[in-house]
This record gives sequence, C-alpha cells and structure tokens, in this order.
Amino acid sequence: MRLVADLEAGSMVANGLIVMTWNVENLFRPNSADTSAAETYSAKLSYLSGLIRGTGADVVALQEIGSPEAAEDLRAALGETWQAVLSARPDHRGIRVAVLARHPLTEEAQITALPPAGLPAVPDVDGQTLTQLGRGAVQVHVDCGDRGLRLVTAHLKSKLLTYPGGRRYPLNEDERARGAGYALLRRGAEAVALRVHLNDVLAASALDGQPGVPTILCGDLNDGPDAVTTVLLEGPADGDVHHPDKGDSVRLYNLGRRLPAARAYSRIYQGHGELIDHILATRDLQLRLISIDSLVDDITSIGASTRSREAAIVPDHAPVVARFAGS
Repeated sequence: MRLVADLEAGSMVANGLIVMTWNVENLFRPNSADTSAAETYSAKLSYLSGLIRGTGADVVALQEIGSPEAAEDLRAALGETWQAVLSARPDHRGIRVAVLARHPLTEEAQITALPPAGLPAVPDVDGQTLTQLGRGAVQVHVDCGDRGLRLVTAHLKSKLLTYPGGRRYPLNEDERARGAGYALLRRGAEAVALRVHLNDVLAASALDGQPGVPTILCGDLNDGPDAVTTVLLEGPADGDVHHPDKGDSVRLYNLGRRLPAARAYSRIYQGHGELIDHILATRDLQLRLISIDSLVDDITSIGASTRSREAAIVPDHAPVVARFAGS
C-alpha cells in the first residue's frame, strides 16, 4: 500500500502524532468449533494489526468491534504496550466503538444519553421515544506528551432502514418514507448529543484560562462532509483558521476536507465512493496537520446485502489517517 511507507516515515517526526479512525466491519470472535470462521478471523486480525503497525499510528478509533474479547485479540496482536477502552453500550447486534493506543489511555466519559440540552424526545419507528444513542460513544485521554490528546469516537445511525417490529421491508411507500425519516431523526439526535457533549467539554477547558487539550471527534458518521448531521458537529463556522476568534474554543475542523481529491472517500457503495468516516479536530491540531489520507487501495465496492461479507478479511471501510506535527 503506497501510503504506508509515507506514514511510516512521518511517524519519525519528533513529538508528532498519528491518529486513525477505522470501521473494521463486524469484528466478532468466532465460535471455536467453526474452523473456517476461525481462519478468516485470524487472517483479519493479522491484516488489521499489520496495517495499523505499518502506519505508525499512535491512537486508533475503531467502530464495529463485536465484543470485548475481539478488542482484546486485536490489542494483543498489536503488542503489549497497546491499551484499549471500549464503549459500554453496544447496539442490538453487539457492535460497539473502541479506542486503542500505544500510549497510556484513560477513559473519561461514556456518552450514551440524548441530553436534555439536545434532542431528548425523538420518536422511533415503533412509536416509542428514543432516549439513548443506538451505539454509545466514548471519550478518552491519550497521554502522548505535553497536554496529550482528548479523543471522542462514535458510530452514528446508519442509512439502513428498519420498520415496525424490526421488519427490513416496508408495507407501502408511505411506510418507506416514514422509515427514512425516523432514521434521519435518530442520526440527527445522535449528532446533536455529541455536539452538546463537546460544547460542555471544550467550553470548560477554555474557562480555566489554560491552553485547551487538543481534541478530536472521529468515527463512522454515516453521512458525507456536507450533510447537516456532519456539519453541525463542526460547531460555529470559521472564516479563516489563521485568525483566532471567539468560536475557537468550541469549533472543530473536518480534516477530511483536505483529503487528496482522488482518495476523498472511505467506502465504495454500489460503485460510488463516499466519505462517511471522519476526523474532526480543534484549531491547534488543524494548524499542525501534516497530511491526511484514506487508505482505499484494498477496499472493494459493496451492496446492500451483508451475507457476501461474512468471509471478508479486508473491511468494507478504509482507515482514515491523519498525521500531525509536534506542538
């Protein structure tokens, strides 16, 4: 893979930092009696750990970790110095987000509720009221020198539609339209919950008069960079990153806007490249950004069916990797 060599060289920058976000697609430890699945799992762990090590990543935000055991298997494959923090709230399938780092790692928050300051009363397709994120987000502190790094990783509601009772097909076109609306409402409420959480965290850092902790929000947001659900996570708009203003304390910059044009996607769906895996960062990190890339060389196009993916070794999402200069 072309970018691995470039990023390995970048990892030698004194006091630099390399951050990756990656949806690793249903990483479940298989039943020990299923020999074929065990072989696939072993090969997938080797692929994931080899690519992560090859980039020289300091911290990796992961989505679609299937169990604590799977997270531990990947952590162990990376080596003894690596640490892991997992979300305590998986979805109904058992998948969750996690963070791995080769520096000391501290869990700071489990983000699970739709807060009162956000959108706390969103209807769902079964006529109930949502009060929780479908998949919890997690906030960690990475002790990687100086002030370290604050990182939040999330996996927002997908665009896959469900209908009352868990049905995967609509009874009529009115129900299809409602299903799409409910999915959008849920993803929007989850994005607002993250933004409200970050407003509190970032504003608190600004109030103490000390330099804020460099902060990243990343993960599978299931929308493109210009979708409302993604843009609202950036906070107040900025006219010029080189001129500080009153919005800097809570603003995030979507680093994906600086991806190389030919690689500005992280998944290929029905032949169309789409950027749904994002790294958003505070101003200090935006100014220190050396490069960002999506390592798309190995991924292939997928469709709506997941059955054909059961034996896949390479995930359906590409890892997005950002490299920063030292502070």
